[in-house]
This record gives sequence, C-alpha cells and structure tokens, in this order.
Amino acid sequence: MAEIFTAIYNLLWGDMVRIPLPGGSTLGLSLLVIILIPAGLYFTVRTRFLPFRLFPEMLRVTLESNKKTDKAGISGLQALIVSTACRVGMGNLVGVVAAISAGGAGAVFWMWVIALLGSSTAFIEATLAQLYKEKDPLYGGYRGGPAYYLHRMFIKEGSGRKRSIAASLFAVSSGASGTGSAERL
Repeated sequence: MAEIFTAIYNLLWGDMVRIPLPGGSTLGLSLLVIILIPAGLYFTVRTRFLPFRLFPEMLRVTLESNKKTDKAGISGLQALIVSTACRVGMGNLVGVVAAISAGGAGAVFWMWVIALLGSSTAFIEATLAQLYKEKDPLYGGYRGGPAYYLHRMFIKEGSGRKRSIAASLFAVSSGASGTGSAERL
C-alpha cells in the first residue's frame, strides 16, 4: 500500500521536468506546478486581471466600519478572517517557513505572485460552485462544489451516462464522497 501512495505522490509532486540553471544546478517542476501556474495565468487574463483590478475594493471593504449593518451580519474584516481561516492550513504555514529558509527573502516575492495567480483560480472555482449548486431534497439548503460542476461539465443532460469519471475521482480523492456527493455521482 505504501508503494501506491509513493507512486501517486511522485506523479503529482515529483520532478517531471528539469530545467538546467546556470552553475550546473537544475530546477525541478512537478505536474501540479506545470498545471496550476498556466491555469492561474489563463484565469487571470480571462477575468481581466481581477486580483489586480479589485485589490483597492478589497482593501476598502476590509477596512470599512460595520456600524451601518445590522447585528446579524459580519464586517468585511470578519469575512476576511473567516475566509482566510478556511483556506490557510498548517501546511501553508510550514510551506512558507520552508520556502523562506530555502530561498531567502526573494521567496516571499514569488509567493505573492503565485498567490495572486491562485486567487484567480480560487475565484473561478467559487463562481462555478455557486452556479452549479443544487437544492438538497432531503435536508433543504444547498450542496455543490467541484464534484458537481465537474459532473455537469462531462455529463450533459439527456445523455445515457449517469456517472462522471473526473467528478468521481475528485470526490474520492478529496474525501467528499459522503452521502451527499455519492448520490449524484
């Protein structure tokens, strides 16, 4: 079993491409880096540079006073803190420390660049999740996410197919294959 996990890890994070650098060293690029950086560039251009265009608006909303809203709502700063808490985990914190230790202060600049590109990808993912969410017939409310929009992308209405391989793989790999996702897939 350990060999299977090692093989999957090496496929995703192992060096698929090695770029020679001056001085005889090389830079290894993993499959996920090869996919995610071009995707971030594509979504940044496709959204007309959304992270850059709306950065001043983000600062304004974050710093605005919450005195005008009712007690049931949350302020922009509270929304920022909650969304950051949902996205940032221990791996992100350890990764920053490791990057600065290995790459020095210049690593911080590249982390900012990649974060801006990644924010375009996160925006597209959140937008698709909202567009393709479905009403939960059993509990009320809504359910959705990547498994749902992947399913809709690969399985067109009226086709005889019931399951999408891509959506099923996502649901299994992310642990989202609970009762809600399993019904749809």
